[in-house]
Amino acid sequence: MKAKALLVFLVILVLMVSISACAPKAAEAETIKLGVLAPLTGPIAAYGQDQVNGVTMAVEEINAAGGLLGKKLVIQVEDDEKKPELAASLTQKLINDKVDVIIGGMSSSSTMAGGPIADRAKVLMISPWSTNPKAAEGDWVFRACFSDEFQGRIEATYAAETLGCKKPAMLLDVGDDGSKGQGEVVEATLIELGVPLIAIENYTSGDKDFRAQLTKLKGLEPDCLITPNYYGEDALIRVQMKELGMDLPMVGGDGNDAPEFFTVGGEAANGFRMTTHYAPDDPRPAVVDFRARYKAKFGEDPRSTAALSYDAVLLYKLAVEKAGKWDKEAIREALAGMKDVTTLVTAPIFSMDETGTGIKALTVVRAENGQWVFDAVVNP
Repeated sequence: MKAKALLVFLVILVLMVSISACAPKAAEAETIKLGVLAPLTGPIAAYGQDQVNGVTMAVEEINAAGGLLGKKLVIQVEDDEKKPELAASLTQKLINDKVDVIIGGMSSSSTMAGGPIADRAKVLMISPWSTNPKAAEGDWVFRACFSDEFQGRIEATYAAETLGCKKPAMLLDVGDDGSKGQGEVVEATLIELGVPLIAIENYTSGDKDFRAQLTKLKGLEPDCLITPNYYGEDALIRVQMKELGMDLPMVGGDGNDAPEFFTVGGEAANGFRMTTHYAPDDPRPAVVDFRARYKAKFGEDPRSTAALSYDAVLLYKLAVEKAGKWDKEAIREALAGMKDVTTLVTAPIFSMDETGTGIKALTVVRAENGQWVFDAVVNP
């Protein structure tokens, strides 16, 4: 009897252990995990918080509407600090943690470091904001934004044709892949337009004093300055230009869309033009609605980095719905074949090109009294 009782006890114990082991897996199978690779600290921390806000808002709305194909979405956030080597290791961590998709990186440097790792693992990576032409390489790496092949061309064309620049100069951050890639396209486009740069002065990310470079440029008498860099440096450049008596038109890229640009730049910021992905005062209904919901939730207007992060999640949602099943190959194919999408915030019409890059309109805004004011939309 004792032997029989012991046998029954062992059978029950095995069953309990088996059930216990299976339970987490069953629960896990009911959710889809989004990894978020975001620069929450470091030089572009403002954009990392925008990214998390945009992703969080999209995920909450999707879950409130019933989820995706019956499954709820969960988020795992990792802070890459805008450091390529950290972005690479955190991409691998997210893959090891079994995420279904990575929303990020945010900077081109981070995406170019993590993208090849995600591609080899066949894990979808959708960057909201990496515009370097090389930032979408690989079959599993996509972006919700346009490329600097487009942005840099428009930046140069706007300076030459709209602002009438005949002697443009550039001050460039050579320590950042996004800035370098954008600058290369600007330079090549200006040559095509017959108004080549009269000079390029360089600096490295984090520099604070640009007076030496600006003094050199001032001696060449440029009629505009192009700065495809980030807000921290471009705002200081704007201030120091004014101090040196350089009252020139200035055009920069999407890296300037942060409140710190105005905090640092003060009155000197006025008149600065920026090429970017959308303007919160764009009258399109999708923008008006998104702006109201975002402001109600986070207490501020959404910048392009928040809107693009929101759109990156929507692109994944659309791809899953188009695939109609939880098959990562089918979802990747659906994302790659995305055409004429009209439901995104940052684009009236969006299509994915053969490189995994968004074909979409660009917005030009100008700095005016502490805010960005809608100026123009340029279609691809």
